[in-house]
Amino acid sequence: MSNGSIAWHVSLAGRALSTRIEQGLAPHGIGRGEYRVLSALYNEEGVSQTTLADDHHLDKGVIARVVRRLEEKGYVERRPDPEDKRRKLLYLTEEAEGLRAEVGDLKATVDAEIADGLSDEEVGTLIDGLETVCENLGIATSGDGA
Repeated sequence: MSNGSIAWHVSLAGRALSTRIEQGLAPHGIGRGEYRVLSALYNEEGVSQTTLADDHHLDKGVIARVVRRLEEKGYVERRPDPEDKRRKLLYLTEEAEGLRAEVGDLKATVDAEIADGLSDEEVGTLIDGLETVCENLGIATSGDGA
């Protein structure tokens, strides 16, 4: 086993992953928080900010700021909920749809970089282990990979 704590290695990997995503999306002015929201909306549009925050274990204030930035950049729009006019639902714009393939490609590239040198069995073990870590820290994983 390597030297250092589990927390240190997970933190280091997380920072490297964030940097990689930011570099890949920098030409579009999209940061890692915006990437998370876009990825979530690529999986399911028409959700409220509250649902997005709850489902993805994100702070509601952070989500509000990120959605506002994405709206200002023309990637997201808020529409009234047909069942509750007081509530707004989030939808992707054509501009965001134009980035769908590029965001998907970036995600696939980063996943391949992470898995480089690992067997399929090791990748499965890693994912299972990280899901357990999340559960141990009080975060249920949805398995959606966003």
